[in-house]
Amino acid sequence: MTDSEFKALMLRSAENAHRKLFDEYSGYVYSICANKLNDCGSKEDIEECLSDSFAAIFRYFDSESNRNGDLKGIIGTITKRIAVDYFRKLSGKTGRTVSIDDEEFPTLSSDIRVDDETEKAVLREIIMDCIDRLGEPDSSIIVFYFFYGRTSWEIAKHLHMSDWTVQKRISRAKKKLEKLLCDAGITGEDIR
Repeated sequence: MTDSEFKALMLRSAENAHRKLFDEYSGYVYSICANKLNDCGSKEDIEECLSDSFAAIFRYFDSESNRNGDLKGIIGTITKRIAVDYFRKLSGKTGRTVSIDDEEFPTLSSDIRVDDETEKAVLREIIMDCIDRLGEPDSSIIVFYFFYGRTSWEIAKHLHMSDWTVQKRISRAKKKLEKLLCDAGITGEDIR
């Protein structure tokens, strides 16, 4: 859906426009929320972040009638801001400072290697960026299939597609993703 199509739908019926927007972008918004919260939140936290993101998106579009810009970009920006707020809330980053001499100062377990964890976080970010570059609905299909273990039938039902179409899109998206990852310098061994 383009920005102009969405504006036209909003003029006819805000409720239908919101429904269509949700149907088209729910996978995209879910993948952003999951990417930001998968280390600190539960599935329920991710779904709550998704709901709050759409509430903020709907409020924005209801109040900004003469906005200009890319629809997907606006949705992504709003969602990222909400997800970062959730991340801060869930990870306990409340702005409270603790002295290193304080007995409550958290220490790293001796079996945790910061460089490995940082490398994994960077790798995860590159992978999610490549998945986002697949575009919709392929990025949602890949996230649902590989990250959440959904069957092609479940994905088809969620995205209002046929099971066969989802299977074909998975196959094509996997090939595109492999190329994107290869171009980004990531091999199969890096992911394992």
